[in-house]
Amino acid sequence: MTNHLIRYFDMFAGIGGFRAGLDRAGGFQCVGHCEIDKYADASYRAIHDIGEEEVYYPDAREIDPVGMPDFELLCGGFPCQSWSAAGNRLGFADPRGTLFFEIARLAEARKPAYLLLENVPRILQHDQGQAFATILATLYELGYGLEWCVLNSADYTPQSRRRVFLVGYLDPRCTGKIFPVPGNDGKALIQLIGGAQGYRVYDIGGVACTQTAGSGGTGAKTGLYLIPPDEAFVDLSVGEPRRTDTARCLTARYGQTTLSNHRAERSGVLMIREPTKQGYKEAAPGDSVDLSYPGSKTRGGRVNKLAHDAASVQGIVERGGRIRRLMPRECLRLQGFAEDQIDRLLAITSDAQAYKQAGNSVTTTVIEAIGHRIRAVDEELRREDAAA
Repeated sequence: MTNHLIRYFDMFAGIGGFRAGLDRAGGFQCVGHCEIDKYADASYRAIHDIGEEEVYYPDAREIDPVGMPDFELLCGGFPCQSWSAAGNRLGFADPRGTLFFEIARLAEARKPAYLLLENVPRILQHDQGQAFATILATLYELGYGLEWCVLNSADYTPQSRRRVFLVGYLDPRCTGKIFPVPGNDGKALIQLIGGAQGYRVYDIGGVACTQTAGSGGTGAKTGLYLIPPDEAFVDLSVGEPRRTDTARCLTARYGQTTLSNHRAERSGVLMIREPTKQGYKEAAPGDSVDLSYPGSKTRGGRVNKLAHDAASVQGIVERGGRIRRLMPRECLRLQGFAEDQIDRLLAITSDAQAYKQAGNSVTTTVIEAIGHRIRAVDEELRREDAAA
């Protein structure tokens, strides 16, 4: 009974974070997807091998469940802008917030054995918990047992990204067998073959390295460098950029050239002057840089804001160093996409779209971990039924 494929439908698919994770988990087969953004859908089709029998719907509100193929898992991260701290937090008062009920409509009509949904943690707090209670009550009335937990992508990839994951199941024997999901305790970066940047080979089991701002060049091992969120940086002389193990949560607007209105929202890569050359290199673990600037208050304030946001296109070019923003490839790596998938996406889309699509995606490695648990539970139930 272990060769059974769990067929699933990919709702609000984006560029296919759920699909990439379930593909890596193994034992799943996609029967179709729904995505209204034409650019995201183009990336989805570039990244994944779409079967001829798969169905596609651009608008979730126009899906006729009668014409859908059979599936046992309905998954999706329903739009989070109406719940996110970065949005207007209107919840169900925002038309995007009501798209959850399209999931419920399909679940009621097709009764898949499993549900796997994702959203931002703020949904738990919205309207003093009433919004999430409505979601639970809606699915419970359809016959689903429900469990949820907040998982952080930092347990699977070097990005701090907390999201609520909700699983539903029709068979009560699933109770307590999917959550909690353990982290993978990913290994540190391991270089297998040295050489110039761009030619190095790293162990795929380790966390992803970052790209240099330009091609070629040598230097120390690369990594993510960010401004600590607990630093005030009113006076840059009181603190300095430090290396941390994880990037901040990627957002769909990371690629914008304007500064963020949200303090400590974005991550960057620390660049330091090379002492014997005219130029910069990526800082190595343990390096530090003095970003204090002895100039006017106006100039100093601008540097302060850039350091505060760490996402300026120009970066900081002063006495000690500067900060560059992450590249689209790095953002997609932080979401767990494989290098060949990233290559195919970047070949057809602009940097602006790539930033947006990475920020809107679910972290694939988290979905992979949950997928392993769902598959294991499904196989256990099938063995029990076969033995009965």
